[in-house]
Amino acid sequence: MAYKTEAARCAAEIRKILKGKNIKASVTSEVFSMGDSVDVEIKEIIDPQVFKALQKELAKYQYGYFNGMEDIYENTNMRDDIPQTKFLSINYDWKLLDWALQKLEEFVRANVNLGDTYNPDYQYRRLANDLLIGTDNFIAWQEVENVLQEVV
Repeated sequence: MAYKTEAARCAAEIRKILKGKNIKASVTSEVFSMGDSVDVEIKEIIDPQVFKALQKELAKYQYGYFNGMEDIYENTNMRDDIPQTKFLSINYDWKLLDWALQKLEEFVRANVNLGDTYNPDYQYRRLANDLLIGTDNFIAWQEVENVLQEVV
């Protein structure tokens, strides 16, 4: 029987969770000197509340975090009951993210007046990003979904 690394077992567990939630994603693992990582690349735009809940649920698979102030990795979440990884990243596929941000930025530019704002290009892009990740909800998520569906 082939041996699976802890990161590979961790990735397999995460794939099961994503499949159970019907979230399209790619999950890969990597082992390198002094550690390992699991990368979750979401292949569809999902409700920001679902994204946040997913991040919270999957956090148990990362056994610590890098403390940049002291330049050390701190093991703060070690568990023996599940496979874990040193680094876990959960992000949108970058091509999908760029496309969604571009469409949302166009929508925000057409529907939001920033007035005399310093660096409006940055502000419109920030508002589009905030809508996508759920840190701002000045427009209902259903309307955001409609904007993104129009061009799919």
